[in-house]
Amino acid sequence: MENVSGRFVKAERLSSKNIIQEIFDKGSVIYAHPLKVYYMINDSPYNRVLITVPKRNHKKAVDRNLIKRRIRETYRLNKGLISNKDTFVDIIVVYIGTEILEFKQISNKINNVLAKIKKSILAGNIPAVPAAD
Repeated sequence: MENVSGRFVKAERLSSKNIIQEIFDKGSVIYAHPLKVYYMINDSPYNRVLITVPKRNHKKAVDRNLIKRRIRETYRLNKGLISNKDTFVDIIVVYIGTEILEFKQISNKINNVLAKIKKSILAGNIPAVPAAD
């Protein structure tokens, strides 16, 4: 599935509870405050992403949605940084900070994280998600 338009389509969203739990249990982790990113190689023909903002740190849904929108847009604009023809990754982004960062700050953090993921893909030292049931 080639996404030439730069859109963030539904197929790129991670939604399987079993796969999400597997990534939390066995995936690699990158800390880039205020982000905690879990990732694992998947067997699908595209990268998949889940973005979450805990209610514990941001009580108002408006704030959580704003943060998720900023992270989603940054990922959409920069997903080409981790694109590879034969290796695809499942990524879970957890926003653990208590303050709401500006778009530019979130963009810098996501770019750094995507570069680190790309580096570990090239090094070949990240676990793979088992085939879906």
